[in-house]
Amino acid sequence: MRGLASVLALLGVLVVAGCGGGEKVSAIYELSAMSSPPVSRGTRAQILVPEPRALEALNTSKIAVKPTELTLSYYPEVAYQDVAPRVLQRVLLDTFQNTGRVDAVGLPGQSLLINYQIVTEVRAFQVETYGSDRARVEVSVKLLNDSNGRVMSSRIFDTVVPISNDQVETAAAGMNQAVQRLAVDVVNWTLAQI
Repeated sequence: MRGLASVLALLGVLVVAGCGGGEKVSAIYELSAMSSPPVSRGTRAQILVPEPRALEALNTSKIAVKPTELTLSYYPEVAYQDVAPRVLQRVLLDTFQNTGRVDAVGLPGQSLLINYQIVTEVRAFQVETYGSDRARVEVSVKLLNDSNGRVMSSRIFDTVVPISNDQVETAAAGMNQAVQRLAVDVVNWTLAQI
């Protein structure tokens, strides 16, 4: 039964991704959190991870590639499992949970009594092929005290992972590494602040 549900979910994603711009999607690449992220602290605070903001060009399930400093395009016929901001949100949430050292972390609408919010904005979520081939995830992060709305701290995280070529399989693996490393950095920074 679980296998059938997974197949139906994947077919649903394929239909949605295929209908978005009429482009055929032949492969979906999944970005995921580390199963045992290294952290040095824990917290009893409850943390909310809202959906990150992003410009329209990165608010897509298409895998972005920058062949020059000023141009952005996409790999044809492939996609992530969701739009990039929601993929990042899920990886951040799962990374917090996978530490086993955070009492509660959730998404909007889950009725947690929130102490802190991790407010993020995606600045880069792409493969870059000018100069050298690399995967890049850059995110602006604000740690917000939910009780008074004040920003306690903010930081820009920029994670770059060199890749051996710009083929889609290599690019997706590089993006997975980059988003995992960035998520671990954000989680460790957050736990150090609270």
